[in-house]
Amino acid sequence: MRGGTMVALTGTDIHGVILAGGQSSRMGTDKALLPVGDKVLLRIIAEQMLSAGISGKIIISAGDGQREEGYRHALSRVQGTFEFVCDTYVDCGPLAGLHAALSIIPAQAYGFVMACDMPVLSESLLTRMITSASAVEDGRRPAVVRTTVNQPFHALYNAVVVPQLQQLLEQRDLRVMSFLKELDALQLEPTPAEAEAFINLNTPELYAQYMTEHLR
Repeated sequence: MRGGTMVALTGTDIHGVILAGGQSSRMGTDKALLPVGDKVLLRIIAEQMLSAGISGKIIISAGDGQREEGYRHALSRVQGTFEFVCDTYVDCGPLAGLHAALSIIPAQAYGFVMACDMPVLSESLLTRMITSASAVEDGRRPAVVRTTVNQPFHALYNAVVVPQLQQLLEQRDLRVMSFLKELDALQLEPTPAEAEAFINLNTPELYAQYMTEHLR
């Protein structure tokens, strides 16, 4: 963590972002609506965000919007404020979803971003990320707070990155990890317990393994 003046983030400075606009081609069915127990992944992630104290909006980045009705139904019994966004840049992958979501939050606010196939939110890791983003030099908050894990999500993205995202999308440079390397970033080392947050269920095999190991 950097030294410097603490500029505490308030609850409204943090919004939840769930990226659910992918084609789920490796899974063969919409990952956001995969059942885990008696709920679907989208609902599980949204409820975890609310339970973790994210008091801004929960933004569902739904790609082209064709699945929005199903997503609304999945969240219909969840008490929270949800907003659905569609990609301005179609068929451009997760960068387009990230751009659509961050474009609707206030300048200097953060989106806590998870992919719709990540079933575990680590509250301790999120708390450390927020604390790290609050410890800044000269009032300048980092563009992203992420971990040393080679995974771009379960991370805080500042809305200040929207112009960079737009430029990359217009150039059709869609490499997420390359985008991350260009940002002013803080990186945290996750504890072994926190590393569970980087489980993703993006293939039938990983989904079956997770169901076997966690829902016995």
